[in-house]
Amino acid sequence: MNAKPTHFEVVVQSKNGMLSQSAVEAITSLNEQGVFDVLPNHANLISIIKDYVILHFAQNESKEYKFTQGIMEVHSNKVSIFLDVFSPNIVGR
Repeated sequence: MNAKPTHFEVVVQSKNGMLSQSAVEAITSLNEQGVFDVLPNHANLISIIKDYVILHFAQNESKEYKFTQGIMEVHSNKVSIFLDVFSPNIVGR
């Protein structure tokens, strides 16, 4: 029997280059439909996201990126996030 994955790969990029490449337990962001989460084995999707994305790591650690608008692609348990492809303002905290 195959164990279900508890993590998945995410790459966060801006026009200036890679901001993060890591394994996460979940991602939280916002799109036109509202707040949503991406978990391991999430269905494939492409979404325009806005305002923020939070990467959730093990042991309740997280990292939030604030931006104006971006694109998130989820495919085969890998996530690519492109921040501020439409404008220049990115703040990581």
